[in-house]
Amino acid sequence: MFSVFRRRRSRRPLSVTVCAVVAAFGTALIPGSTAVAAPTAAAPAVTVYPGMEIRHTEIADGKAVTTRCTVGLTGSIGSAQYAVTAGHCYHQGIVTDKVGNPIGWFETHRPDEGLKFGFGLIRLYDGIGVAASMGRFGLSTVDMKPQLGQEICKIGATTGWTCGSITEANEEWLYATNALGAEAGDSGAVVYRQTADGHAAFVGILVAYDDAQGRSAVVEPAALLFDQIDRYGPTRENQFVWYRV
Repeated sequence: MFSVFRRRRSRRPLSVTVCAVVAAFGTALIPGSTAVAAPTAAAPAVTVYPGMEIRHTEIADGKAVTTRCTVGLTGSIGSAQYAVTAGHCYHQGIVTDKVGNPIGWFETHRPDEGLKFGFGLIRLYDGIGVAASMGRFGLSTVDMKPQLGQEICKIGATTGWTCGSITEANEEWLYATNALGAEAGDSGAVVYRQTADGHAAFVGILVAYDDAQGRSAVVEPAALLFDQIDRYGPTRENQFVWYRV
C-alpha cells in the first residue's frame, strides 16, 4: 500500500491511498519540545535508527502477510523508548527488523484521516539499542519552518537515499519533487536537510506520493507530527522527546 493524492485544478488533495508495502507469502521541535542524545547500550542485538526498515507479519486467510515500512524518528516518552513511523503502518502485534528480529510492538497510533496525517508509535523492547544516527551523520536539530525550493533528502526502506526540493508547503503537508523518491515500503521514512554542523535537521516523515502531479512526494511536517504525538500519544503527562546525535 502507498498513499496517492489526486488533485483537481484547485491543487487540493482529494483522495488518499497508503504508503506501506504489503506482501503475501504462500500459504503463507515544536515550541517547548525537547531533545536528548540517543542512549547507548552495551552491544545490543538490534539497534533502531531513522531510515531503518521495519516489518509486521500477520496471518490472514491462511497466508502470512508482511507489511514493510520505515522508521522516521526515535525518542522517548517518560521512561519508554519508541520508534516513529507513518500512521497507516499501524498493525496490532510485534514489529521486527528486516531479518525477523523482534524490536517491539505498535503501542498506539493516530490514523490518517483525510488530509490530516497521523503517526504510529512502536514501543521498543528493553535491551533494544536506539540511535539518532543514520550512519555517516545523524539528526541534530529540527526544521520547523521548511521553505519552498529548499533541498530535502530521505532514507526509505525501498528507495534508499534520495534528495529533491520542496515545491509546496503548509501546516499539514509538504510537497517535494519526485526526485525525492516514494515507493511502497518507504512509508514513515525520515526526511531531513543537511546542516552546517555536518549532521541533519529533521523535516518530517514521508507519507505519500501524488500520482496526478508526476509522483510528487508528500511529507508530514515535523511540527504536525510532534503535535499529533503529544495530543494522541500514550500519555499527556510526558511529551515526546526526540533523540539527537
